[in-house]
Amino acid sequence: MKRLIFKISLLLIIPVSMISCSQDALDPTLSTVRDLEENPIESETDLMYLANGMYKRLRSVAYYGRDYVIFNEARTDNAYSAGYSNRFLTVSEMRINITDAYPADTWEAMYKVVLNANYIINAEGVIGDENNIADYKGQAYLGRALAHFDLAKLFGQQHITGQGGVSALTVPYITTYPKNSDEGLVFKAERNTLTEIRTKIYEDLDAAIERITNTDPMYFTKQAAFGYKSRVAMYFATFFPEDWQVAYDAAEEALLIGGGGATNVIELNDFIKQYEGNIAEKNSVFQLAMPSNDNLGNDCLSEMYNGLNYGDIVAQDATVDVYEEGDIRATVIGFDAYGDLKNLKKYPTYSDDVILMRYEELLLNAAEAAMHINLPEKALEYVNYIRSKRGVSEWESITLQTVLEERRRELMFEGMRFDDLMRTKQDVPENPMLAEEVMYGDSRIAFPIPQREINASGMPQNYGY
Repeated sequence: MKRLIFKISLLLIIPVSMISCSQDALDPTLSTVRDLEENPIESETDLMYLANGMYKRLRSVAYYGRDYVIFNEARTDNAYSAGYSNRFLTVSEMRINITDAYPADTWEAMYKVVLNANYIINAEGVIGDENNIADYKGQAYLGRALAHFDLAKLFGQQHITGQGGVSALTVPYITTYPKNSDEGLVFKAERNTLTEIRTKIYEDLDAAIERITNTDPMYFTKQAAFGYKSRVAMYFATFFPEDWQVAYDAAEEALLIGGGGATNVIELNDFIKQYEGNIAEKNSVFQLAMPSNDNLGNDCLSEMYNGLNYGDIVAQDATVDVYEEGDIRATVIGFDAYGDLKNLKKYPTYSDDVILMRYEELLLNAAEAAMHINLPEKALEYVNYIRSKRGVSEWESITLQTVLEERRRELMFEGMRFDDLMRTKQDVPENPMLAEEVMYGDSRIAFPIPQREINASGMPQNYGY
C-alpha cells in the first residue's frame, strides 16, 4: 500500500520535554525528543503548550504569517507580484511547478498545524480542569479543520475541468500522529475526495463548537468556530447548494455571540487603526499575535505589501475605482516612495497582528448566504451595518453581485479574494505579469502536490503537472 511519509528530519514534529517556562516549550520545533509511549501527554499544561505551538505554526511565514495570504491576493484583480525581490512572481504568473518552494513549504506548514492538533485531540487520561481540557481539544479540532480546509482549497482538483467536482481529489485528512522519533509519521497516501473532506471538516467544526469555551480572540473561540463553519459552507456551496443554509445559520450564530446587529462593526475612525499593532479591537473574531519580540521580521506581510526592502506585491490599477468617494477603505491604497500603487495601511509594520476573521466578514457571509436562500432583506440589513460606518451611504436595494462587490471592498488584501473568485467560478484576472489568459477550470488553478511528497509516498500528482 502506498504511504504518505513525513520524515522526522524534515518536519521535526515530536513534542519536546518541558525544559522551559516559555509558552512555546512544547512547540514541536525544539530538539529534545519526547517518546510518547514512555512519557505520554498527561497534563493540562502539556495541552496548553501544544496549543501554543499550534498557533505559532499557524503564523509561520509559509502559512498565515505571509504566504497563504499572498497566494490569495497575488493571483487576483486586487494585486500581483512585480517581482522586485523575485518573491511570488511564479504565483502571479501562474507558473508554479512541482519543485517550487511555495507549495512544498506551505504543505509542510499546514500539516504541522494538523500534527499539533492531533496530539491534543488524541491525548487520553489528561489530568487537570475538565473544562479547560475540553476547551484545548475544541481549539485543536478547529485548527485541524482549518488547516485541511486551506490545504483542500490550495491543492484540491475541484475547480479543474474534468477532474470530478464533488468527486475530485483534494488532500489526505490526517487524524493520527507519531509516538516517537523511530516511528516517524507514516500515513495512508490516499487523497480524500471533496465529498469526503467536506464531511470530515464539518465533523471537526461541530466538535470544536461543542467544546470551546475560550473567549479571547487571540485564540480560537466558539464565535470563530461558527464563523469558520460559515466560511467553509460558503465555499462548499459551490458544489453542494444545500450548504448555503448551513452558511447562513452558522454566520447568524457567530453574530449573536458577538452581540448581533452592528454591535461590533469597527467605527469609521478606527478602520485603519485595527490593522496597526497587536491589540484585539472590538470586531476581532480571531487574530494571530505577532509580538514585537517574536515577529517574522523581513518575512512578514508588511514587507511584501509596503516594505521598501522588498515590496513585491503591487495593487492592480483598477482597485482605486472599486471605492466610492468618501469611503474610508479607499485610504488603504496609495503610492509608495517608488511610485507604485500599494496596500499601505493593512499590516504596515513587522509587529502587526494578522487578523484572520473580523465581525464584518460574518455580516458579509450572512448577507451572501441570505441572497441564496431568498432573504434579500436580511442581506441588505447586514451590508448596511458595514456601509453606515465606512463613510458611504446605505443602500436601498441589493443584489448578489453588489454583496460580492462590497465583500471585495471590505476584505481587500486580507487573503480571501482568490477563493472568492474560484467559488464563484470566475477566470483568473489579468495582471501585468500574466502572459496568457487563465480560464476557470485551468489545471494551474490548483497548486501541484510537492515533488518531495510524491517521491516519499507515491501520492498521485495533480492533473496538468
